Amino acid sequence: MRDPAIPNPHLLPRVHLEQMKQAAQRVLAYTAGMNFAKFAADGRTQDAVRYHLNLLGVMAASMHKSVREEVEGLDWRRILDLPDLVSNLHFGIQDEILWDLIQRTLPYWLVVLEETLEQQPS
Repeated sequence: MRDPAIPNPHLLPRVHLEQMKQAAQRVLAYTAGMNFAKFAADGRTQDAVRYHLNLLGVMAASMHKSVREEVEGLDWRRILDLPDLVSNLHFGIQDEILWDLIQRTLPYWLVVLEETLEQQPS
């Protein structure tokens, strides 16, 4: 049996970080040029955004804790909570929280992910 303290070599950190980056890029692309009113009225965009934010959180959760600790600058607790956040927001609870995350936090996370991937071996 594999020691749980040692990361699984089959779950390459680069793969997860790349998928997280792609999820963030898609959310930002879906909402580019939108204001909150347009976002709040567009169910398709909201669904797509929720899907990709959920994916971002799931990818983070599948990474070993030691790998997450190596990537500084990300609020891992908040990222790991994304699946719960978007499922609760899906029931109409404060789309403003989701919009704020997209506008203020996600662009920063994307920069950190891109910089981290530039430093990772291929």
